[in-house]
Amino acid sequence: MVRHFTKDVLPIIKASKQNAAAFTAGDLLFDWKAFTLPKRGAKLVGVTALIRSKGDANPTPNNFGLDLVFGRIGTSLGTANAVGFVSTPQNDIFGSVNIATSNYVKAVSTSCLSVATVSGLNISITPDDNTVTKNEEEIYYVAGIANGAFDFITLNKFAESGDAEAASTEEITMGGTDMDVRKHFIEGDVLAIGTSVGAPAADSAIGTLKTAGSATSITLTTTSTSAVVTNDLLYNTSPIRLKLHFEK
Repeated sequence: MVRHFTKDVLPIIKASKQNAAAFTAGDLLFDWKAFTLPKRGAKLVGVTALIRSKGDANPTPNNFGLDLVFGRIGTSLGTANAVGFVSTPQNDIFGSVNIATSNYVKAVSTSCLSVATVSGLNISITPDDNTVTKNEEEIYYVAGIANGAFDFITLNKFAESGDAEAASTEEITMGGTDMDVRKHFIEGDVLAIGTSVGAPAADSAIGTLKTAGSATSITLTTTSTSAVVTNDLLYNTSPIRLKLHFEK
């Protein structure tokens, strides 16, 4: 009997790396992110990617191509938003998927793309001596390489200040010229500071978004884990969501 299932994967791109500059072709888009499969692996038959826009007033779509690479060990490939990230020989990579710009469904705040078997995708992900097993499942990894100028730079910034874990930091006033946070953030986004005007430092965690209640207000699931400082820029640490479709 053939069974089909989907794994959601949320790669991490540090807020400071998103804020540094637009990516260029050949940059490491995101480092290895783990996902699990039932024992004895499965066949990858499709990929869907949801990619957030640039953080500007009228969200600019990130409709660029990318390559996904798959491995079993997960030794870091290097620093995101940098070219020439693999400086040592690699035997870990066992497959890759190219996703071209032609695969995009045109959108604004979130771009959607899919590639399936009809496009030549058909990778068997199976264990070997390097495969790690945990809780009756096998651990594999996926990383991304940019084939275009992905740009997640934001104008979303705090318009108030508050101490870490202060009651005032659960609902936060946002600013930015002509910005509407509802175009950029949704429930479940994990938020961090991309650049800082002082303490706390860039990449300090803020929390998980509960709601974006208005154009200039966000509410976290709990009080902020770091201090909120006026004019610090706010980023979603997972602007790319992968849905890996498998057959077993």
